[in-house]
Amino acid sequence: MQLPRLGSKIDTSEYTDLTRVVSWFILLRWIAAFGVVIVLLLVRLCLAYVLPYPMLYWLTGVLCLVNFLFTLYYAAIKRKTLSRRELAVFLHVQIICDYVLLFFLIYFTGFLENPFAYFFVFHIMLTSLLFTSDIVSVYTGGLIVVFIGAFLCEYFRLGESTDPRYFRLYLPRAVGLCSTLAISAYLITNIKSRIAEKGRRVEVELNRYKELDRIKSNFILQVTHELRGPIAATNGYHEMLMRGLGGKLAPRADELVHKANRRTDNLLQIIDEMIDYAYMKSEEQAAYTRTSMKLRQIIDYQLEIHSSQAVQKSVELVGDCPPELTLYSNRDLLNIILSNLINNAIKYSPPRTTITVKAASEDREIHLVVQDQGYGIEPEELEKIFEEFYRTRKARELERDGTGLGLPIVQRAVESLGGRLTVYSELDRGTAFHIFFPSGGDDEQDTDHR
Repeated sequence: MQLPRLGSKIDTSEYTDLTRVVSWFILLRWIAAFGVVIVLLLVRLCLAYVLPYPMLYWLTGVLCLVNFLFTLYYAAIKRKTLSRRELAVFLHVQIICDYVLLFFLIYFTGFLENPFAYFFVFHIMLTSLLFTSDIVSVYTGGLIVVFIGAFLCEYFRLGESTDPRYFRLYLPRAVGLCSTLAISAYLITNIKSRIAEKGRRVEVELNRYKELDRIKSNFILQVTHELRGPIAATNGYHEMLMRGLGGKLAPRADELVHKANRRTDNLLQIIDEMIDYAYMKSEEQAAYTRTSMKLRQIIDYQLEIHSSQAVQKSVELVGDCPPELTLYSNRDLLNIILSNLINNAIKYSPPRTTITVKAASEDREIHLVVQDQGYGIEPEELEKIFEEFYRTRKARELERDGTGLGLPIVQRAVESLGGRLTVYSELDRGTAFHIFFPSGGDDEQDTDHR
């Protein structure tokens, strides 16, 4: 049989681990070799069938030798690091050897009378799953030609000395086996091509939805940036009026300005969350620039910018981080993470409580904790808090306005930095967010923060 052209002809999906397939083939061959030996011994000792046992033992020995050579080449010489082309060649060689050895084992144990001849159907199915339809056609056609040739040799060799009724049953068996091989190859390749076509359609639709999602994120980013400027300016005017820069306000006017200021503050916070969300969505496939930084400086900066908000709520902010603790990370994403977690902790903590932000080095990881003594999260809601736009019942009671994007943004940022995030919460006792970042790494040029 002529070996088909290799290279791109191997037909496996991008998710298929060819190394695992090759290892599986070698393992199955060892199982088959020992199974053949056990079956031959049982047939010879218990059933007393007349078979060419020396020839069958010799073929089994060849099978073991061939598989030993495969194992030696794959595991010892190549150390399971074959290129894609080498894997394709190796698979072809294994399959051809299996076909040849299986044919001789079947031929010397009754040929078409042996029901194990239909094991070739199993081999054709494996071939159909691994290779393109053209290669499967070559293998199937070659097998059918070999079976027809062997049948004709049997007929001309035994035709004159054998009961004619023997060949009247022999012909349907040959036709049945050959047609089963052809039908199996056709069905498997046809089903596989239909699945592949549907997969391509799904991929096209998925790419279209990803593009629409990217356009949506860019639109949100652009619109929120445009909105933030005028609202921030309005908020600045409110603060100037509250400080008396426009003259002393009447009590009723002062009350209205304070209410307007709270609303614009809330609106700015929502806009900032939308900007962070759109930024994370549009950049989720990007490789973020990282550099070594002192984590204490980041924590102190976030505690400082949230200090006025904490004072208004009568909440104490406490930082606990060694000055020398260094984290290899992205400054912008770290600020997004801490800002969202500290802001949430302040909003959902009662007065005269403490919010602690602490960090330490643990087992080649940096362990960052943001812990409050707030209202806590219901157990049934705990697994939903990282869903986009989800807000807990308590959050809706305390604050009518909100996006439900803060924690999803935090989760995306942590994952983008290669970290992991866990949360523990107890009702009326508080909530703690634990973030683990890998420590170490070489400095990269941080163009935003030099």
